[in-house]
Amino acid sequence: MHQGKRRGRDYTPLFRFLLSRVGKDWAAVHSEAVSRLDDEAPIFWLVARTEAEQQSSVLMGQNSYYSGLYVDDDNRLAKVDPALSVEQMEPSCSCCTHTFNGIPFTRPYSGR
Repeated sequence: MHQGKRRGRDYTPLFRFLLSRVGKDWAAVHSEAVSRLDDEAPIFWLVARTEAEQQSSVLMGQNSYYSGLYVDDDNRLAKVDPALSVEQMEPSCSCCTHTFNGIPFTRPYSGR
């Protein structure tokens, strides 16, 4: 679970909003997101502030993965790894449903 996550709060709508705005002007996206939140910290669970923070995917909770995001040189929201897809993701166990950007993994658990 992400360290800053507050219990009982579902940030799925925020993460879906951010993913739906990939390619859009970051200032506008950030402004709209902040206007709906009481704390902007969850935005930066997906959106890397520095190059060192960039990750191709980000784990939220135990089994929910999302595309890692960043702001590109043109001030546009972008995916760290735009080629990463749910078909490439492999679950870490056979007992849970794992998702990537809200879509269940298609690969079965391999036991590795």
